[in-house]
Amino acid sequence: MNPLNLYDFDLPNGWAIEKLSNFLDIIMGQSPPSETYNKDGEGVPFFQGKAEFGAIYPTVEKYCSEPNKIASQGDILLSIRAPVGPTNLAPLDCCMGRGLAALHPLDGISSKFILYLFRALEPQISKEGTGSTFKAINKQFIENLTIALPPLGEQIRILNKIEENFSELDEGIEYLKTVQEQLKVYRQSVLKNAFEGKLTEQWRETHADQLETADQLLERIQQERESLYQQQVNEWEEAINAWEENSKEGKKPSEPKEPESVPPLTEYDTINLPELSASWTWISLAHIKEFSMYGPRFSSKDYVDEGVAILRTTDVSDSGKVDWGNSPKLSINNDEYEKYKLIKGDLLITRTGSIGTISVFSDDKRAIPGAFLIHYRLVPHINSWFIFYFLKSKRAQNHFYENSTGSGRPNLNVPNIELLAIPLPSSEEQDKIVQMLEEKFSVLDSFESTISVTLKKVNVLRQSILKKAFSGRLVPQDPNDEPASILLERIRAERQAAPKPTREPGISKKKPRKEVVDLISVLESTSDWLSAQDAFRECGISDGAETEAIERLYLELRDLEKEDRIEVERHGNEDWLRIHSGGRS
Repeated sequence: MNPLNLYDFDLPNGWAIEKLSNFLDIIMGQSPPSETYNKDGEGVPFFQGKAEFGAIYPTVEKYCSEPNKIASQGDILLSIRAPVGPTNLAPLDCCMGRGLAALHPLDGISSKFILYLFRALEPQISKEGTGSTFKAINKQFIENLTIALPPLGEQIRILNKIEENFSELDEGIEYLKTVQEQLKVYRQSVLKNAFEGKLTEQWRETHADQLETADQLLERIQQERESLYQQQVNEWEEAINAWEENSKEGKKPSEPKEPESVPPLTEYDTINLPELSASWTWISLAHIKEFSMYGPRFSSKDYVDEGVAILRTTDVSDSGKVDWGNSPKLSINNDEYEKYKLIKGDLLITRTGSIGTISVFSDDKRAIPGAFLIHYRLVPHINSWFIFYFLKSKRAQNHFYENSTGSGRPNLNVPNIELLAIPLPSSEEQDKIVQMLEEKFSVLDSFESTISVTLKKVNVLRQSILKKAFSGRLVPQDPNDEPASILLERIRAERQAAPKPTREPGISKKKPRKEVVDLISVLESTSDWLSAQDAFRECGISDGAETEAIERLYLELRDLEKEDRIEVERHGNEDWLRIHSGGRS
């Protein structure tokens, strides 16, 4: 790993170019034995990496009774692996795992000054990690970082100016985030009014003599269902005759399934629900669906460059549209495609992990749903976007979470979804509600987009302030400041004069590390899905395993997937693993 020079500007008067190790002490973290971890407050706080970081200070989630490496209160905690570069300050003396290093400034240099210095340099440092499995930097790299150090007096002025500017930015961010939350509340208020009939109350009164009731609509839907079923039966009988006349060659045509008879919701089912207009009624998705099904499961090894798109939970966005940017492709036969294909107006509901995200398929593309999506096709005369907006309402989303199963990774299923009562007006009023919601939400979307862009600009501005600060352009130089070279010389002299640390005589006793077991053994012990993080923890990786053991597990994971012995599904930012089930569901 080559030294990195982190300055590209003319050096201001009084500044000095120096290696980091000449004005900081650097302590690399080391994982303590797993049996010393606890959440009972025994010992000192234990931080392992970026996952625990906050804006300035990390969140204490666990403790260690026998720490190997200690960071002192106020030290800069630097993430040195997966990812490289993020920083926090140690809120008190604490134990560090192998994902962190502590930087201890010397001779009056402020910890916060060094914190902001590293945040200015983070975009460059983050690119310097090495490693095949995950990126990391070592102590030598940190020691050899060469930066421009201002005089101590100017450091204080720089720090004060940064905090002054950041305070103003933070106030602006807080205001924008407050507006964001208010817009969310207003959006839910609009949805509530829409699905209680208040949004279209005046329109409904004006068009009362032109509208059928929801009960009449449901009766018409049932008649059309029965008519469609009879048509399918007639077509099936003709196909059977043709098949028999052709010596029963090929696959026997499948008999159509008789429409499921769904009883209406009872007064008990709706006792705690809002009172509806006389022309509305309560239904469930079971009353208005042609069918529902879970998406089929495929392995990532089945993905091809060209073919039918398979949509995953990450391809379903809150906007209700499908995000086509990263959806993988499959090569499947026409029978399989016809069984699972998506058509315009189909509803997709995420059922695992981030449950209850809804999308309406609206594109002229060949696609099927993936295993973590539930696919609904609604009957004619039901506006899919009307159902979409209702399922986005607070009452519907609360129903999904309250009726999901599983503690670690919640799951939704069709029976629980169909326990949800949905208010249904006439077809015409459904269309009017969708129109009014889209008009109102387009304005809200514009506001929210402007806020998001502004927040991104604030982050860019924050980095611009840091860049100016550490290139000598944020505050004026003072010729009366003691030059940084004198500060550095004083640090050198103090280090040379300091007594050498001595080790107490005695025998060092190391506790044995927990044995790292094979990944296949862990996966064979459960039939359920495991996140890669949990699987590796079960293998012993979180218990102080060496880098070689981690590399070995990653190689085993790659080989197991190549051999098709395990299934790997990507969900959000995490891979989930399980022993191959032996077939697709």
